[in-house]
Amino acid sequence: MRTDEITSATRASDRRDQDTGPGPGTVTRVPNRVWSALMLAGWAGQVAIRVWSTWRQAMPSLTPDETGYLIGARVLAGGTSADLSGNGLYRAGYSLLISPVYWLTDDPHLVYRLVVLLNCLISSAVFPLAYALSRRLSLPRAAAGALAFACALLPAVVYYVQFAMADAVLPVVVLGWLLLTHRWISDGRLRYGIAAGALASYAYAVHSRGTVILLVHAGLLGVVLLRRGATRRDVAVAAQVMATTAALAWAINHWLQSRVYPGGILSMSDYLVDRLTSVDGLVWTLSLTAGQVWYLITATWGLAGLGLLALTSTVISRTAPPAIRTMAAIVLAVVLGVALGSSAALPDEHSVNNFFYGRYLACVAPVLFAIGAAVLHLRRTRLPRAFAATAAGAMLCGGIASLYAGERLTAYPYLKFNFPEISALTRQWSSLHVGQATAGAILLLALVIAITATTGRESTILTATALAFLNFAAVIVVTLNISWPMAASTRAAADLTDAGISSDDRIAIDRNGVNFRIWMLHAFQAPWHPITPMRPTDPTSLPSETTLVIVPRSPGTSERSSWPAAPAAWHPVLARDSWVAWRPASR
Repeated sequence: MRTDEITSATRASDRRDQDTGPGPGTVTRVPNRVWSALMLAGWAGQVAIRVWSTWRQAMPSLTPDETGYLIGARVLAGGTSADLSGNGLYRAGYSLLISPVYWLTDDPHLVYRLVVLLNCLISSAVFPLAYALSRRLSLPRAAAGALAFACALLPAVVYYVQFAMADAVLPVVVLGWLLLTHRWISDGRLRYGIAAGALASYAYAVHSRGTVILLVHAGLLGVVLLRRGATRRDVAVAAQVMATTAALAWAINHWLQSRVYPGGILSMSDYLVDRLTSVDGLVWTLSLTAGQVWYLITATWGLAGLGLLALTSTVISRTAPPAIRTMAAIVLAVVLGVALGSSAALPDEHSVNNFFYGRYLACVAPVLFAIGAAVLHLRRTRLPRAFAATAAGAMLCGGIASLYAGERLTAYPYLKFNFPEISALTRQWSSLHVGQATAGAILLLALVIAITATTGRESTILTATALAFLNFAAVIVVTLNISWPMAASTRAAADLTDAGISSDDRIAIDRNGVNFRIWMLHAFQAPWHPITPMRPTDPTSLPSETTLVIVPRSPGTSERSSWPAAPAAWHPVLARDSWVAWRPASR
């Protein structure tokens, strides 16, 4: 499947990149070495911003997600396991990526700092990947570089770098997969098809959203075969590599599940089947899907809405080149597949984020943001209609989700860490204001379009610069008001440092009484030996080698009353609101 649109667009961009030299008719270009240095500096700048944002992160804040990935990494590195049965499976792909950190140190706080540093390095690859995408969207080099820098600063990209979660690397995986796929269907080189299939399989190993990517890629192979976009042999080889790597991913996930979740995992398949086969379930699914799309549009200041419009018009166009139409269909399939699948599969958590949630589509936000920004550059005459359609789409999606949620939007708890961009946009940290957030995003989109329409030749660079400052400001606000306070409160609630924990300790915990988030954090902080369950009322349940016991504490009670059956030699050494740590007198 060969097309010439990329070649012609790149040639046109290269001509715009040229500068007139000192002599008449002489044309010079920015040397590649200089441009490479600028790109490296841009990547380093992205790393520096991310490192600053993670500066106060010393232990997991989002439990059980972070602890699930970290304990999985510990097991993959050959370390001690912990029983996380009953939780959702935190797949092995991300844990495998960060597992080498455990070869360097067993200090849990240092492990965490190194993991988020690794997140910073990997996530910053969004910058060069977004640059490659912008170039394929026919933007000149300077404009593409400025847009890529703004794209990599999206809060949806930077925010999750601050946590040990798969979401920190998924935007890089998705962008890389799309670029490789486009290269394959554009010029037919088998190595790109093989690499794209392998990356789709890795996405499957990382998160359930990767299942959608893997299925979409499998469907693409079928389309390429039917349309004879590649030889049967090439398609067969690409399919075989994809199937082999997917099988390997399944095997690693299954192995990790057997080690970390011996009692089984929380399965989402029952929810998925029920929601997709009943009227009430379909209404739930479609309403929550609308909420996710609203969040995606609003959290990208409307740019993702322009991107969705551009992709939709490309798919239905009869004049668009086949490769471009195929790629537009792939991106839309991933967006809808992830939004529908996650909305159908998740249980009702009785919180506002059930109805409006941005995390699952955050991995495609940079792609849609870049496409939307390219629309500003390439389709200026259509901007009024595109703006109106985007505003209408945001209001429609927000209205549908709000109508379905009803009073639950105010009755259910609002967890601000699930709404970083929206909270920053509305400056509301305790409740969701859908109308205010929608109006704010629409206003920002109008301002961006105004910059584009009222400036001259360098409008794209100016627009990208404004978007970069906007994204950076949002990152600062989110970090100062959500990430850092949450890190401080988590450390105050669950840190065992003041209990004098060391590699010699053998810990026993009342898992039935201590909040599961607390004991999972304790399991992360004790990588040397497995944590043993115990019953405070039964002295025989305490193993003889135990050196530290964690028991629950009722509000307003004394430290000593937390463990009435404690052996005579034991005493409290650390007390928190909901738990108390005890040691024997000899310690």
